[in-house]
Amino acid sequence: MRDFLLGLAFIVAGAIVYVVAQGFPTMPSLQYGPSLFPSLIGGGFMIGGLVLAISHVGALKGIAHGITWRTDRELMRNTLLSLLPALAIVFYILTSEALGTKLCLALIMFVLMLARRTSPILALGVSIVAALVIDLVFSRYLLIPLPEGLLSVWG
Repeated sequence: MRDFLLGLAFIVAGAIVYVVAQGFPTMPSLQYGPSLFPSLIGGGFMIGGLVLAISHVGALKGIAHGITWRTDRELMRNTLLSLLPALAIVFYILTSEALGTKLCLALIMFVLMLARRTSPILALGVSIVAALVIDLVFSRYLLIPLPEGLLSVWG
């Protein structure tokens, strides 16, 4: 049942991302624009959520026949871990203009790694390096302007 509900949640989250991305401006010189990747991500969320929900429809039958959910701590942790990537995307969308891409990506990766019980020192190092590499690839090689946020004061 939990996976069925998570599937529905990912369908809704994907639909929201897709609808918001359609409002992004178009670029007349390109066949694609800033909405391409968010639309692909939203579509992937919807497809993945649909597959997850359909594959666990049988759980609904079990609950209807008197099987109840377990409510132990590990089950709750796993549910929250399943929702964390979607929450990270929402966090990035809401805060990237103010904080900047590098800082947002580093924070997101750090939290995701800590949630998976990675050593804090390793998580910090990998998060910083990965955020810098991602920013370098997107801004320098793909020429995609990314928000600088708080770090623009020092650069």
